[in-house]
Amino acid sequence: MTIPKKIYVKTFWITIILLSAYYLYRAILFRFYKEGLGASFWDKQFWFVAHIVTAIIPLTLGPFQFWNWFRKHHIQWHRRLGNLYIGGCLFGGLTALYLAYTQPYQGSIVPVIILALLWLFMTIAAWVAVINRNIQGHRLFMIRSYTLTLVFVFLRLSGDMIDRFQLLSFIDNGDVRDTTQEWLSWVIPVLTVELFISWLPSLKKIKSSKVNR
Repeated sequence: MTIPKKIYVKTFWITIILLSAYYLYRAILFRFYKEGLGASFWDKQFWFVAHIVTAIIPLTLGPFQFWNWFRKHHIQWHRRLGNLYIGGCLFGGLTALYLAYTQPYQGSIVPVIILALLWLFMTIAAWVAVINRNIQGHRLFMIRSYTLTLVFVFLRLSGDMIDRFQLLSFIDNGDVRDTTQEWLSWVIPVLTVELFISWLPSLKKIKSSKVNR
């Protein structure tokens, strides 16, 4: 019995939504109640709150933007929500840059800055592509952008997996382990997405067509 493609798609998005909700809850619980936001409002509190509030926008809107039925039947809403998505990514990326530069964990500064810059670039590229009516390019850049939006999920999911199965136990230094996890949390998802949307399609055999002369 062949399972319909729609079942796989629904399962995928349900999994993404549930994981996002769970790890967002944990992130807010950790940031607001366990570790704290900073000594003063302008020290870190403002930037953490601004980052979380703006990043929640693309996190929430992403599934709607990839929903084929919604896009076909409500194209105007797709465009309006798309503008909100882009705005949330831009502000989320800019606040992430500040938080990355000012964080106390030196090993995490570079990977988070590169992550934020990639997030900004992929989102802007998706916007430029759709302005230029390059729908295929817009779709591919949106996939990359939303993958980077979900990095906080991958970060905490990978952290749980690493802690449970001791995946990085061969690294003795705790700071180096944390830095390695920081890199893996976005490098692996980005490479996985590129594998399926870019590399594998590029390896497919092109059907030759005879030209009548």
